[in-house]
Order: sequence, then C-alpha cells, then structure tokens
Amino acid sequence: MDDVSPFDYLSFISTIIICLTFSVVYVLGLYVLSPSLHRYQRNHPNVICRRFVAVLIVCSLVYLFLKHTSNSNININTWLGFRRNIASKWILFFYPTLLTLLLYLGPIIQWIDLFDWRYYSHNWNHILPFQDTHEQLIFIRNYLVAPFTE
Repeated sequence: MDDVSPFDYLSFISTIIICLTFSVVYVLGLYVLSPSLHRYQRNHPNVICRRFVAVLIVCSLVYLFLKHTSNSNININTWLGFRRNIASKWILFFYPTLLTLLLYLGPIIQWIDLFDWRYYSHNWNHILPFQDTHEQLIFIRNYLVAPFTE
C-alpha cells in the first residue's frame, strides 16, 4: 500500500501543467486576492494580513482539488507523504527540516546580520517579546507561513 502513489494515473505532461498552474495561482493569489487602494509596501500590516488570507484561500483550493482528483483507495498518510517503508524515522524528520532550513537560510542570515547585538547584549529580556505587532506579523510571515505554504 505504501508503494502506490495517489496520482499514478496522471501523465508526465499533466503533472507539469498542474504544478505550473498551482504556482501561478499561488503567486496571483498574493496580488489579486489582496488588493489595496493605497499601495502599501509589502511589510505593511494590512498587506501582510491580506496576504495571509489569500494564501489560506489558495492553499485550501489546491488541497481540495488534489483531494478530489486523487486515488480514493489510498489512505491519508500516503496521500500526505508520510511513508512507513523508510528504515530510519530520523530521515523522515531531518530531510524536510534540512531542506526547509536551506531554503530559508538567506532570511535567517539576514536577520542575524541586521540584529543589534550591542543593544541586546545587556538587555536580553527585550529579545523574547516583540516590540510591536508589526514585527510579529513579519516574523510569522517569514518563518511560519512562507515555509509551510511554499
């Protein structure tokens, strides 16, 4: 049961077309579903919140499409990519974690580089709570929403 793919019936060309369509819909959802009358910058809280909603809608539509078109004889664990035929459970955890870390290594290094170490070296109590909601939204966007939706 683990060797069966939920989308075995799709041809190579149709899988490429579906992937490209999902990519275009994801990017268009960021701009079409979150229009603003006053063209704010991408780090403005209104733009971030609207894009959260747009990404949630687009990812839900993609999930529903894939669930509707997949093979119904396959259990949900196989459909989501949780495999049991791998020898080590550590591989199941560390491979996706390392790939995500490599993908988002640039923003993490930029955050470390722009961090004001002189100020926080004496005031470590200010590092845990964010200074304002705006910084929280940017953090959530960069390190939670983006890796999981992309």
